[in-house]
Amino acid sequence: MKTIFKVSLFSLALAAAMVSCRNEEESADDAVQEMIENGDEVKIKEDKIKIEDADGDETKIKYDENGNVEKIKTDDN
Repeated sequence: MKTIFKVSLFSLALAAAMVSCRNEEESADDAVQEMIENGDEVKIKEDKIKIEDADGDETKIKYDENGNVEKIKTDDN
């Protein structure tokens, strides 16, 4: 009886951990879109985006030739 209880308790804890950890990762494209929406000044070039917010922080986003986010750099002023 103890082993059945322990196995069921362990299974329940494992299931809860798996469910609570899903969908917490934010993709780079979602982060970029959020920065663009919240930015005060947005400059878009061929493969780069420069975003400046109200605090004076600059974020530079560089894309590769496939359109994927290659690098995100933030300069705090």
